[in-house]
Amino acid sequence: MADVKRVVRGLAPHEIEELQRIGPAGPLTPRLRHAIDRAAGGPGEGRGYYVYGHRADADRPRPFVLRHDVCAELFGIRH
Repeated sequence: MADVKRVVRGLAPHEIEELQRIGPAGPLTPRLRHAIDRAAGGPGEGRGYYVYGHRADADRPRPFVLRHDVCAELFGIRH
């Protein structure tokens, strides 16, 4: 089971501020994905805490966004 609280606690304050600035719909920058990976335990370990979002345009790759339970922890959003 995912330990969302541990991952959020593993983020630096400036990373949390940046995540809060971009909001729950993202998109996540490569730097933020790297920070989530690091907080989750290392390279690639954060996959699953961020997921593909909706494609805005057919010719662009799908953006990464935070998973709903990570948003709930960071933003107090409940689904």
